[in-house]
Amino acid sequence: MSGFRHVAPAGTPIGVATLGRWAATAATTPDAVDRLAAAVCARMGVARCAPTVTGRAALVLILRALARLGPPDRTEVVIPSYTCYTVAASVLNAGLRPHVVDIDERTLDFDRASLERVDFRRVLAIVPTNLFGMPSDLPYLDALARAHGVRLIDDAAQAMGAAVGGRRSGTWGDAGLYSLDKGKNITAIEGGLAVTRDPDVAAALETEARSLDTPAASHVARDAAKLLVYAVLLRPWLYWIPNSLPQLQLGTTPYFPVVPMERYNRVLASMGLVMLDRLEAVNAARVATAARVAEAAAGAPGLTTVPVVPDGQPVYLRYPLLADSRERRDLLIERLRARGIGATGSYPTSIVDIPELSELMAPFRAHCPGGRSMAERILTLPTHAFVSSRDVSAIHDTLHAPAEARGVTATAAARGGRA
Repeated sequence: MSGFRHVAPAGTPIGVATLGRWAATAATTPDAVDRLAAAVCARMGVARCAPTVTGRAALVLILRALARLGPPDRTEVVIPSYTCYTVAASVLNAGLRPHVVDIDERTLDFDRASLERVDFRRVLAIVPTNLFGMPSDLPYLDALARAHGVRLIDDAAQAMGAAVGGRRSGTWGDAGLYSLDKGKNITAIEGGLAVTRDPDVAAALETEARSLDTPAASHVARDAAKLLVYAVLLRPWLYWIPNSLPQLQLGTTPYFPVVPMERYNRVLASMGLVMLDRLEAVNAARVATAARVAEAAAGAPGLTTVPVVPDGQPVYLRYPLLADSRERRDLLIERLRARGIGATGSYPTSIVDIPELSELMAPFRAHCPGGRSMAERILTLPTHAFVSSRDVSAIHDTLHAPAEARGVTATAAARGGRA
């Protein structure tokens, strides 16, 4: 394998034909933002879609809308102990407080026992995050939220097109969201979509959306240029270029405290329209690749898979595996990257260990061993269309090779895992 070939950890390939459709749509569709909103409503079966500049802005918009509906003493938002840092940032930018609940480290979902111990009297909403395109147990969470009189926000930023029991992720509970940011199921380089079936929530979303800033013309041009560069450099024979530039911070997870709140711009909305038509085909390709990666990983020492929720239809933004120790996980990531495979450890810490939120997270830190364990053991593999059969073979050979790193066997044995 060429030393210059590197498969990105996540992404959606954008070909010349797609770029051509985008240019034509942008040139002829001045109301692209409204058309995108209407197309999402029709495809997802929701009453209202409010496009925003990013997925995290969509979550802030939803939280502000729900807070507007009250009651005013409900100021906490339940979030999982292991998820994207932007979830916590969005809660704070909405003027609310995160209430962190641990996850079940076998499933990536909320730990039920921990969730059911929550005092819900001050809780506004529960936010499951459907990591890596694997839907959370949304029927259970929907029923739990209703039983306690709290809202459920189905954060499908990573799960557009996934479903449970035939009902799409993003449409459970009171509101949901999708993301068109880099590395998501489909991409327009940036973009968020806040959706709801509920007419009262829809009206509150509309009110909040009217307060969004208008994007500057310079930002529109910048985003269009970024989209073109992304389309070119995501290719494995060129991805080494951005991957070699430390200033881009690829593979890092910084915490950004401020969430810019802007309307979506029509240039990127035009790409959203084009990509939305490809959603099913893109996800079908991901699912097929994930099946080949799962077969390649089957029986690998010290690794286990994450089970799919009953009646779940995942779309596998990335394919997650759980190692029996941090040492094994880190060794495998190093070896996979050396072979040009964009393996990652995903988010480097639990939400409770984000340095910038240290004081705020102090009450939860002792109660989140699952989130901390997940941060040490998770390994994710790419599933997008640039993953070739040769890449899958490289994944198989790497995962099944003897683990000859100091401490791997001993640590795995101490944890009771396979070595």
